[in-house]
Parts: sequence; structure tokens; C-alpha cells
Amino acid sequence: MRKQLGILTSLLFLAVSALTWTGCSNGCNDDCQPICEPCKPICPPAKPICPPMQKPCEPQCMPPMQKPCPPPCAPQRIEKPCTPCAPKHVEKPCTPCAPKAPECSPCENYHPPKCAAPLKGCKHGPAGECSCNGVRVRVKNPKMCMLGDQYPLDIEVSASCDVCDVTLTTTLPEGVTYMRSQPEAKVEGQKLSWDFGGVSRGQTIPGRIWLKCEREGDLCTCFCVDAKPVAFCALLCAKPVLVCEKCGPAQVAPGDPINYVINVTNIGTCTAQDVVVTDILPEGVESKNGQQTLVFKLGNLEPCQTKRVNFSVTACKRGKICNQAIVQACNANQTSCEFCTCVCACEIDCNKVGPKEVAVGQNADYQITVVNTGDLPLHEVVITDTAPSATSIVDAPGANICGKQAVWKLRELKPGEKVDFKVSLTTCTPGYFVNGVTVTNCEGCNSGCEFGTTWKGRPALEICSTASENPICVGETTRFKIVLQNTGQEYDTNVNVVVNFPAELAVVDASGATAAQVSGQSVTFAPFANLAPRQTLEYYVTVQANGSGDLRSKVQVSSDFIKNPITSEESLIVN
Repeated sequence: MRKQLGILTSLLFLAVSALTWTGCSNGCNDDCQPICEPCKPICPPAKPICPPMQKPCEPQCMPPMQKPCPPPCAPQRIEKPCTPCAPKHVEKPCTPCAPKAPECSPCENYHPPKCAAPLKGCKHGPAGECSCNGVRVRVKNPKMCMLGDQYPLDIEVSASCDVCDVTLTTTLPEGVTYMRSQPEAKVEGQKLSWDFGGVSRGQTIPGRIWLKCEREGDLCTCFCVDAKPVAFCALLCAKPVLVCEKCGPAQVAPGDPINYVINVTNIGTCTAQDVVVTDILPEGVESKNGQQTLVFKLGNLEPCQTKRVNFSVTACKRGKICNQAIVQACNANQTSCEFCTCVCACEIDCNKVGPKEVAVGQNADYQITVVNTGDLPLHEVVITDTAPSATSIVDAPGANICGKQAVWKLRELKPGEKVDFKVSLTTCTPGYFVNGVTVTNCEGCNSGCEFGTTWKGRPALEICSTASENPICVGETTRFKIVLQNTGQEYDTNVNVVVNFPAELAVVDASGATAAQVSGQSVTFAPFANLAPRQTLEYYVTVQANGSGDLRSKVQVSSDFIKNPITSEESLIVN
């Protein structure tokens, strides 16, 4: 009876355990098999008890009813004694090696817990696609998500032909909550919809929906797409449109070539037929063959095609020259393009004026005039006046004087602008000297000018008068000799000699370099035209003494150079 009661108690305990068992969730593994392992008993020193089963993933497997392990295993029997650890002749015996621990036998009568039935996925799988009226929809989401987590669902709408009124709809299953989407969906409860409007052939519209899983089980989402095919009826309406561009040098000098380039482009939608470029040359421009009207035939011009015309003419006169080209076609508009070129001369004029003659030792004052006679502004203009070797610079206002050079600098000289400069020179050497000026600039159109001046030396007249007999007696005669010499460096002109005697002396005779004219007590000699430097003139006058005393004769000399006559006296003693 006691044995039957024990068996009945064991059966009752097993029944209760079975009723309280919940099984594994579908989160244990892919096959939804319980992760339950039997315990491995460990031999304790005393009463060995098997440790509890390892903890499975949620929900936990219910552990089976434990059964006490068998008694401790008998210690392993050592067949051979241990080799003595101590060397030979050791007094103490060696300690025997520890026996190997016995192994525990597995638990008997173990029954694994029951797990929940594994979840079966939707027959359509985590991805799918469909097509309708030329529109294809592809959808894809993860195979699994954890309860309460968000997961993405990717959509892709593409068109194999041109369609319009494209709509996409889906109704979320129970237990799935809409969070957000890109593009934004129209939400009506569990129903989501998107209106994509018209979709072109080959166009793809991507999207993503974020959903939240709020129940376990199979979550299958169905998408529906609708579209209306588009029928086309096209007519090609085209027009050629011509444009042109003309370019050339912005500036040339007279006589230089002008190289023009004309680019003609069809920016229209069809071919321009028989394109012709006509260029009528303006006045002041000449072509190589002498023609004033130039014609260039370009043929047909396809859409976006460009053809180029190159030609050269010669600039004949100064000024602004604008040249226009006209472009025509049989089926296109007429257009024109123009380019203007400045035929400019780089010119500068220099002029210098001053005295033609200056006496030695005096200053010669010069004025330098610089004028920009060209069409372009000149920059960094430098005016340099170089004095002759025998002369020196006395003054040059505004200039930097270095030795025999006076230098002026101008930052800019505009067309038509005139600037004056002054310089003064002197010399102690008679002669003809040329003073030169140079004008330079960055543009390279240089110029120069010069002026020559004669520096004349001064004439210097010296008089010497002597009597042949001195003293003389009353009634006797004597002869005065008058010597006139030009000791200067320059000719003296119209030299006049006049001799005056006192009343006690009467003029008997007179002669000399020029004819003499006697008038009372005076003798006047005719003017000597040109008295050269170092030239000497001699004059003679014979007088008779009619009275006694210290009688003095006076000689007066004048000329074109000597405005105030010079005087010389000679004393004659008459007893």
C-alpha cells in the first residue's frame, strides 16, 4: 500500500508540471526549438545534487522534476604505486599522486519541456512585386522583427511605359502601426495610399515606410497599384534659328591688317539651308582683291552646328572702324553681327625753340614743347635734354639735373595733351652748338627735337697813340701814330676813329686804314666795316705847334658793339 501511494504521488507531480508548462516562443531560434539542455551532475564531497538546467531564452523552458544523483563514485583505483619523488637514499617516502576525480553519470529519466509551435511565415515571403498597366511595384521588408520594434518596408514604383494617375494603396494588417513614410502617405486608419501622378517610361520612384510590430504572428501586407496608360500623337514642328558672332583685334595701327573671325551657329531645331554670309567693308578698309563686298557660302547648317569664316583686310586710315556681317538662309531668319576696331596711331611730337645767337658768357633760354598727336594715351613719358659738351645747364625747372642732362618724367600724356619745359644753357667758348632733346614712352612711339645756337665772343678794342717827336718847339711839326687792335674773340663792325687836337696844334695831314676827313681841329676817319679778332688798324696825323705848353690830343673809338666811345689821350710838350 505504501508503494502504491508513492507511485500515485509521483504521477500527480508530473501532471501538475505538464499543466504549468508554457513552451518556447518563436524567438528561441529559426526552428522554434527549445534551448534546453540536461544538467551535468558534479560529484560533490558530500551529498551530490545536480545543478539546475541552464536558463533558456524567454519564455524559459519549465525544468523537469529533479532526481537525486547516484551516490558518489568510488575513487579510482591506483594499480601501480607512484615513483618516488625523492632521489635514491631518501629517508621519507614520496607522497602518492592524487587520484583522478570520478565522473558523474547523467540524470536518469530526463524529460525535455514542451515548446510552443513555431510560427509559419507568410507564403509570399518578405519581398514581392507586381505589375499593372505598365507599372511595376516592388516591396521588401525584413524576415523578422522583435515585438515592439520598428522595421522598414521599402517600396519601388517603376514604369515600363508612359502612364498617368499612378496610385499605390495598402491596408496594414492588425498588429502593425504606421509610423512614417517617405514620400508621405495619405493615412485613413490602417489604409495607406500614395498618388504619384504621371510617371515616364524608365522612371523609378523609391520609397520607404516605417512600421511598428505590436503582436506576434504572421504580418502580411498587400500592395495594390493602379495606373492609366497614355497614348501619344506627335507632330514635329521645327524652326532653324541662326546667330552669329564677329570678333577681331580691338586696336591696330594704320596700314596693319585686321583679321576678322565670324562664327555662325544654328540654335534652332532643324537644318538651315543655303547659309550665306555677306560682309560689306566700310570706308577706310581695303581687301586684298580690292572688293568692298565679300560673300561666303556656308551651305547647310544642322541644329547646334557652327561654321567659321576667316578673312583679313587692311586698315587705311585712323579712327574707329565698325564692320558688320549679315547672315541669311533660305528657311531661316536673317541675322547680323558687328565688330569695331580702333585704327590708332601712336605719335608724339617734340619742338624746341631758343635764340639763334648769344654772346659768350650770356644764357641761352630754350622752350621744349611735347604734344601727344596720336590716338592713344602715352605712359611713363621721359623727356631728356642733353647740353653740348662746351655748354652747361644753368637752370631747368621741374627737371632732375645730372651732369649735362635735364630729365623730366610724365606718368601719362593723353591724346592731344601738350606740355612745355624750359632749360637755360651758357658757355665761355664761342661757336655754334646744337642742343638735342629725346622723348620716350612705354608705348614705344619715341620722338626728338633739337635747336642750334651761335655763341659769339666779345670784341675788345685797344688804342695806342704816340708822337714821333716829343717834345717839340713852337713852329715845328710832329706825326701822331694811332694803333687800334681788336683783342677780343669776335668781329667788331663799323669801327669809327675820331682824333681831336687842341687849338695850339694845327692839322697838316691825315691818313690811315680808312679815308680821313679834316674839319678844323678834328680828324674823322671813315668807318672800318669788319675788324676781325687780333686785327690791327693804323692811322697817322701830322700836326704843327703854334703855341707852347702841355698839349693833349684825344682819340675816340666807337663801333656797333661799343655803344659808348672809348677815349685815349696823348700828351705833347711844346716849348
